[in-house]
Amino acid sequence: MYHKRSIGPLCLVLLMAGCASTVQKQDGGAPVPVGTKAPGKHVVLNLTGSDVSTSAKDWTGFKGIWHDECSEEFHAAEAQFSMQDGAPQPTGSEGALVVVNVVDYRYVSIGARVMLGIMTGNAFINAQVGFQDLKTGETWATKTYDTKSSAWNGVFAAMTTKQVRAMCHEILGEVSAH
Repeated sequence: MYHKRSIGPLCLVLLMAGCASTVQKQDGGAPVPVGTKAPGKHVVLNLTGSDVSTSAKDWTGFKGIWHDECSEEFHAAEAQFSMQDGAPQPTGSEGALVVVNVVDYRYVSIGARVMLGIMTGNAFINAQVGFQDLKTGETWATKTYDTKSSAWNGVFAAMTTKQVRAMCHEILGEVSAH
């Protein structure tokens, strides 16, 4: 009898549990290992977007998430990180200039997901990412990165913050490999 009462809450917990955010890359490359390090490398991130993206009411907050998540990811990898406003410009310094052009996104906060559940819809990010030499501006690579979540994964589905963090991790892997 006791087991029957615990099955319902257990099923509810399993339904609400979500998975970590994954990034689909255009080149189909393998996910970047967690232990990626870039000691001493200087990385400048320039976040741009389509007119639809940059005119969205939550664009400023979205940019703040990119700053916070990439700062944390690159700091953990022992790399120097900064963001650049305006048009992407090489600085003449050694390092990498990463230009993230957000084609489209849907911002969903963790708070909104918890309060409104599946009614908040799905979070996603579609971006073109260019990797350039920070000194010269020479392009090393350009890749398309996509993330998405499913509201059906419950309140723990990968919301925008987790998706940005996953993209920063993939970007770090590209910079470390170069």
